[in-house]
This record gives sequence, C-alpha cells and structure tokens, in this order.
Amino acid sequence: MHDPNMTSSFKNNILYGQVVVGPPGAGKTTYCNGMQQYLRLLQRNAWVMNMDPANDPGDLYETIFDVRNDMVDLSVVMDETELGPNGGLMYCMEYMEQHVMDIVKCVRNRQQQQQESDSSSSKTKNDPLYLLLDFPGQVELYTHSMFVQNLLSQLQKQLNLRLTLVQLIDSQYCYQASSFLSAALLGTTTLLRMELPTVSVWTKMDLLRGNDLPMPWEFFTECFDLERLIPFLDQTNMNSHANKDNDEEDYKNIEDDERYNAVWEDPDYQAARQRRKQSKLNRKYTKLHEVMAEVVEDFGLLNFIPLDIQDATLVGQVLAKVDQCNGYVYTQQSIPEDMFQCAAASSDYTGESQLQIRERIHSSPPSLKQQP
Repeated sequence: MHDPNMTSSFKNNILYGQVVVGPPGAGKTTYCNGMQQYLRLLQRNAWVMNMDPANDPGDLYETIFDVRNDMVDLSVVMDETELGPNGGLMYCMEYMEQHVMDIVKCVRNRQQQQQESDSSSSKTKNDPLYLLLDFPGQVELYTHSMFVQNLLSQLQKQLNLRLTLVQLIDSQYCYQASSFLSAALLGTTTLLRMELPTVSVWTKMDLLRGNDLPMPWEFFTECFDLERLIPFLDQTNMNSHANKDNDEEDYKNIEDDERYNAVWEDPDYQAARQRRKQSKLNRKYTKLHEVMAEVVEDFGLLNFIPLDIQDATLVGQVLAKVDQCNGYVYTQQSIPEDMFQCAAASSDYTGESQLQIRERIHSSPPSLKQQP
C-alpha cells in the first residue's frame, strides 16, 4: 500500500516525461540513454524507467525504476508459467498494470530522497523529476490490448504526470516502399491507440543513404501523397549488403555493378518480372498497399522528425517538439528565452535543417545503381 501522507505531499507537483515506444530494434534504449545525457546537460533531473521486462540495460542509463529488478522478469515468468516470449510479455504487462502503485511508490521515494537532499544542502531550487519510460517494442501490446494504456493512465493520475509519446521507427524502412507503408500504418495505429500527444521520429539517420531512396527525403518526413510510392513496390533491393556498416568499398566495386547490370538485362529475368507483375497475387498486393496509403492519408496525423542520437542539434529539435507537446516549455523551469528557442528550433526544421539533413544523407556513397 502507498503512503497517503507521501501522496498528499506531492499532489501539487507536476512531473513531465516521455513514453518511448517503437518496433524492436528501433533504438529505444539508445534513445533513452542519449536523451537522459542531453537533458542532464540542460540541468533537468532526468531519470529512466525501464518498463520492458525483457530488457537489461545494464549500466547504459540510470534508472529510477527497473521492472526486471523491482517487479517482474520475463525470463522468470516464462520458466514458471511455460509461456512463450509474447505470452509471457503480455502476462508481465498485466502484472505491472495490477501493481501500478508499487511503481508509483518507487517514484515517490525518489522524490522524497531528492527533497531531503535539497533541504540538507540548503538548496533553494527543487527540480522536478523528468521521466523517460522505456517500453517494449512488441506491436501487440499497443494494438491488441489495453495494458499499456491503462498503466499510463494510472501513472498520469497518481503522479500528476504530463506525458508525450515518442514513437521511434528505423529510417532503414524508407528504402522499400512496402516497408515504409507498413511502418506508416503501424505508426498511425499506435498514435490512435495510445491517445497521447505524439512525436514520431526516424532513427539511425547516420546510416541512411539518400541516393538509394525511391523518393526525396522530405517525402518520408511529411507523409503526403503516399500513393506516389505504389509504382516503386516492384523495386527489389538486390544489393542486400547495401545497408550494412563499414561496406563503403563495396559501393565502388565495379564487379558488383557489372553483375547487377547483367542480371537486370537478362531477358529471362525481365520476362519473369513481367509475369509476376501481371499475376493476380501481385494485383492484390498492389491494391493492399494502395488501401494502406489511403488509410494513413485519410487520418493525416503522421509526420516524422529525423534523429541521429549522436547529433546534439537533432536531439535538441526532437526535445523542443516534445516540450511543446507535454507543456514543459511553459513551466517555470523553462525560462522565456528557452521557450522562444524551442519554438524557433521546431519551426527552423522546415528550412535550414531540412537542407542539412538532405546534404548529410546524400553525401554517403550510393549503393548499386537503382533501376527505374
């Protein structure tokens, strides 16, 4: 049971935070680490809450609550219940929802310790906690259940917490039209289901090569006229090594180009491509993606901000947008100059920052030549 006296002493304190979600491999833990360091450089009292029962961050970031150590561990649940990874994760999230007050107690204890520390050191400034909630990436948690939504609702109520959903998606999905449309549909679904102000982010921008994209980079951030991607559904990324790290020499390898052109110009290969394009399965495949593009555009809620977690400028632009969404920009902790800087940082993204991103991704060597 929670302490009512402790609850009443903090009931007027407003906390701010980010709910970090995204598919597995999108870089959620890396984002929390980088964002925590950035926030602390801004003198914000930033702490991470590891809400993923399968994630062991180790010493990557400092936690105020680690579900694996403080509440429930997925590996233990799987051993004791004989559930698989997905079923065990659903069990863990339901357990967390039912024991939300234990999570609240951990945060309250941290607040109490901070208050006592400030009093003993005669500090006049009491910076509130800024929370980064690192959630699992399994899609079914957000699309097929209400465990996460109910858990966040209780945390908001009990902690007087103002949250922004930060949705991370790997920018490598932009290489393939079908992958991008799937990611866009998933992003829209998560945004609607979570019912929180949302900032959608393309991660791993340092690995993106603009010369391999089917459309200009701005197309993938604005998410307008998605039907223009339909003709690119037939493009196949024949160079599977193109997206790997440290393969710069392969891009200059003339033998790869010759091999690629030889396959492309082979008449049997072209005949097979034509048969596949005219098949009933391919027509259904195309129609499916046309409907996906239409659904995303009909809602019109999705746009992305690019992020390289090692680039302080891009991290600052994401944080500026988050601050506007959760209202932190209007608090006393954010002085007027910061408020104007946040607004300027967000609006500048459409101008100079867009050009910088475009130059960065196009400065990387292209992969093998893309055929029209």
